[in-house]
Amino acid sequence: MSRLRIPFFVLVGLAIGLGLGLYVGWEVAPTEYINADPTLLADGFKRDYVRMIAAAYAVEGDLASAQARLTGLGDDAEALLTAVMLDAILQQEDPMEIRQLVSLAAALGITSPAMAPYLPSVTEPYP
Repeated sequence: MSRLRIPFFVLVGLAIGLGLGLYVGWEVAPTEYINADPTLLADGFKRDYVRMIAAAYAVEGDLASAQARLTGLGDDAEALLTAVMLDAILQQEDPMEIRQLVSLAAALGITSPAMAPYLPSVTEPYP
């Protein structure tokens, strides 16, 4: 009988320790990231962040803020904006989001023939 008690108490101790560890780690003192650098984001989240930057630019019209936010993504931020925009165009996503991305890209001097249908049309005045 004493041979079974030791493994039983070891397993009970491990289960209690694991439960307490998970409780403390998830409920009492979880890790909180504050003001994390956007360069640390995974690729999918970087793409979402670019979309949010374009949406904010469409509302605010503040190119300097949009550039500062994009700069926070690292050196390849304009390439990422171009990739997100072209992917959205090729996958025929929401036209409003595409216009937002195209508008930001055009304001930053990025050009592509795929952007043409989404740029505001300029009509010539009547003679």
